[in-house]
Order: sequence, then structure tokens, then C-alpha cells
Amino acid sequence: MGLAATIRQWRLNRVRTHEFDALGPDQRESLARDIGVPEDVVVRLVARGAQGGAELPRLMRTLSLDPERIWHEQPALMRDMSVTCSECAVVARCQRDLECGQASLTYGGYCPNAATLRELRGERPVDLSFS
Repeated sequence: MGLAATIRQWRLNRVRTHEFDALGPDQRESLARDIGVPEDVVVRLVARGAQGGAELPRLMRTLSLDPERIWHEQPALMRDMSVTCSECAVVARCQRDLECGQASLTYGGYCPNAATLRELRGERPVDLSFS
């Protein structure tokens, strides 16, 4: 993203944050209830901006998963995964791995949704116990 696009995105995020801040407590609570997440999570999602969580559908497609089908079949699961992705602390690494085509090989080491994605792919869980 170039400098101009970054500035536009920053301004847009500020406008959205200002609009959210202007809501009354009842409106915030209603919004959180409507989208099915706690109010404190809504605050963090608004702060992250519209691009928060954009990596999830890209990663899913990379893993040969259909995000639209899963949204239709399991909306609560997708909502939870989207929130998790939106709050991810290693988003820059995920973006780099997606851009260079390495995400399918590396996501398991850092993605907070890795176990769920493996399950959606029908992979067996990784057993890390030493018997």
C-alpha cells in the first residue's frame, strides 16, 4: 500500500472510530449484541479498521477452503475466526506469507486459527504430547 492509500485508510479509520465513539452506551450494546460479540471486542474491531481480518479469506482460499460456503454453513464459526484474525498480533507476517506464497506452509506456526483451519481441511489434530 502506497503512502496516499495509507493516509486515506488512516483517515477512514478515524472517521469510523469517531462515529463509533459518538454512539451512546445503549447503541454500542445493541450493536455488539447484533453482531454477536462482546462490546469490548467491538471497540477493538473498530479501532483495527475495515481491513482487520482481511487475511482470513485469503488464507482459507490458499488452503483450498471456500470461505463463502463456510460463512453460509457455519456463520458462528466464521464470525469467531474473523474476530480472532482481526485481533491477531502477527498480521504482518501473515500478509508477507500470503504475498510470497508461503502461507500454506507456515501458517500453522503462528496463526491463532490454525487448529480450526486444519480441522476444516479434514486434517487430523497435531499431537504434541510425548507419551
